Amino acid sequence: MDVGMQLGQSQRLEQNISPQMLQSIAILQKNTLELETAIKQEIESNPLLELDESMPDDSVESPSQEEDDYGQEREESISEMDFERGTLEDSADTDYDIYENSSGEDWVKRLEDGANDADAPFKDLNAAPQDADEAWDRPQKDRDASLQDRLREQLREWNGTHELLEQLRKSGCTEGRFRELVEYLIDSLDENGFLQKADETAMTKVLADNDRFIVEIERVLRDEIPLEVASLPVAEAIHVLQSFKPRGIGARNLRESFLIQAMAIDDFPELALRILQDHFDDLMALRYGKIAKDMAVSTELVQQAVANFSRLAPHPGLQISAGPTQVKAADMSVVFKNGRYEVECFKPPVQKRLRINRTYAEMLNDKRLSKSDREYIQSNLARANDFIKSLDNRFSTMEQVMRAIVKHQKDFFKKGPAFLKPMILQDVAEEVGRDLSTISRVTNGKYVETPYGIFELKQFFTSGVKQGASATDEVVGSARILDAIRALVDSEDKKKPLSDQAITEALEAQGIRVARRTVAKYREEELKILPARLRKQV
Repeated sequence: MDVGMQLGQSQRLEQNISPQMLQSIAILQKNTLELETAIKQEIESNPLLELDESMPDDSVESPSQEEDDYGQEREESISEMDFERGTLEDSADTDYDIYENSSGEDWVKRLEDGANDADAPFKDLNAAPQDADEAWDRPQKDRDASLQDRLREQLREWNGTHELLEQLRKSGCTEGRFRELVEYLIDSLDENGFLQKADETAMTKVLADNDRFIVEIERVLRDEIPLEVASLPVAEAIHVLQSFKPRGIGARNLRESFLIQAMAIDDFPELALRILQDHFDDLMALRYGKIAKDMAVSTELVQQAVANFSRLAPHPGLQISAGPTQVKAADMSVVFKNGRYEVECFKPPVQKRLRINRTYAEMLNDKRLSKSDREYIQSNLARANDFIKSLDNRFSTMEQVMRAIVKHQKDFFKKGPAFLKPMILQDVAEEVGRDLSTISRVTNGKYVETPYGIFELKQFFTSGVKQGASATDEVVGSARILDAIRALVDSEDKKKPLSDQAITEALEAQGIRVARRTVAKYREEELKILPARLRKQV
């Protein structure tokens, strides 16, 4: 056997990500509030960065207030308007490779002038690499707290009684194991807060793991065994989840969710509880006469009891926000000037005041400076340069993307949100010549002030419904369809609510051709509006 050294050739793909690119990507996807925090943290960790104390702390570029009223300007007859201020390349026409080491002269110049290029044409860190092998896509960080995150927080604060923990121990389940069962249930919730059985792939893994408690949970969720005969750890895990707020979380169906919520209300009528327990199917079908006959009460009493159901939430999970409460800090604005809509971007105050510490200029030019001190200063100087360039690039890319959005969504700015056209991220990516992942990071968590309010950039990207089979047929945006459905439901006769078919016909009368199943999907999934039989008021 030959164990000596050999020479051979091989071919493989590798992704080499420079620290500068990683930093640029991280800064690009931050919103304004996160960016301010990141800048302050960088200042604390890098002595080469400082804030210009000569500038007021509240200085910020804000959109100029036009004397002309937006409404008055929109009513004027304007021929073919230019929706762009210059070209998309205006703020990136000096694009070059920032990842190469800057020369000593460049460092000295920046030290002498501070961050003097803060408002100069920005260097672009997100241009597509020349080598396709260097392209890299990084999953976007989930910065929002989900329903599951909020429930896990409640689980951490939950403390079982001594009696319950002792009973669990006798059933072969420790407290730690019990908490794992509750977590499994939390992960089984859908966005509405209802428990969902595992899909076939996940169920195969559950059976392979052969965890008796998890298998039993899945059997309960599949109605193979009733909850009443389940083992103590499984039954109590479900009950603990159902005790979390908001009430109704952890139910297996709407009836169970309503019962959980109703039992938590002290003054909820007993008759209404009995209707939920014994006549739920008749309630959903609005068969009040049958309910009254079966319960030997008058129809009027049944109607009075049913009125209390308006206090219950059909989608309890939606009561917990999917993200933290945040102030919407606009990163830019779209204003009407000189017969066209222009994009005006402005930086956070802390970014405008950011500069490189000038004191180090004298130290770096001091020939008596020791080698270790010089290396330390140069290392932090390079890091400060890269950080400022990443900030400039974020500013430049956001401006380019917003200009492209304005160009594609002219009707939105001229006529209002109802005229938002279907648009996908790829449309803007092709317009500005950037990678799709870059556009995704720019549009998430960034806000723009418009004549119709503050919007997140990703709200400008919507799907649409084609109005015919031909390739030239008009496509109506989903935003317009949603507004039309909402308006129809708001104005309907509550005693005779519109069915999905009736809404479809009403939309067609308005010139919007949509299939009934599409109306049902938008009504239920997007607008969270109940079907007609559940909206009916007697």
